[in-house]
Amino acid sequence: MLKMILAFMFFALLFSSCYYGAMQGAHTLGKNHITMTGGITLPAYFSADSKREAEDNRVDYLDIYPSLDFAMGATERIDLGISSFGYGVGPMVKYNLMHPADPTAISTMLNMNYVIPMQVMMTRFSLCAGHRFDRDLEVFVGSDVGYGPDMANIPKSQDGSHDWDLVDNTFFACIRIGCRYELKPPGSPNQNRTYLPESILFQFSIPLDISRSMILAGLAITY
Repeated sequence: MLKMILAFMFFALLFSSCYYGAMQGAHTLGKNHITMTGGITLPAYFSADSKREAEDNRVDYLDIYPSLDFAMGATERIDLGISSFGYGVGPMVKYNLMHPADPTAISTMLNMNYVIPMQVMMTRFSLCAGHRFDRDLEVFVGSDVGYGPDMANIPKSQDGSHDWDLVDNTFFACIRIGCRYELKPPGSPNQNRTYLPESILFQFSIPLDISRSMILAGLAITY
């Protein structure tokens, strides 16, 4: 099991790239609660012609990308962790502006990501609002903005690899909506089932800074 986790971490750190849409809801974890979340983002272009053109010229092109987050509840309102996205890894902090017991949460999150191929920092700021229905389901909507290497426009070198020397820095933004379903809420029959994931998250993100019409579908599983 440990080898599988380490292999997944290595894969995510090498290939995680999409920075559109933090794979998190609005609520924080709660004090001393530790989680690991693995996710995948799949782009869906609104037309086949747009997809073929993006693949050919690599302009506003997004591929399928994984992500990986480790988080711990430092307090009832504050989460600290490490996240991987944008070909890199870095710290994150999340703060819930509402009372932790309130079913409605409004949270802010800051990621500082070290982009390994370019050896530069990428920042991402998220604002998210969500409401928890009963103890199982949270529905949320959020917006992410940031600044860093333009991962949607990475030129290719003559040998077909990414030419990181020609990648520009840019502002990026998206809006996202999704839901998070608890599989092991406190007091449920599943609470002590070790190998059952803690929760699953579904999310749709719409990039606001690229010319092609597309939507990004995300799925994340938390242990």
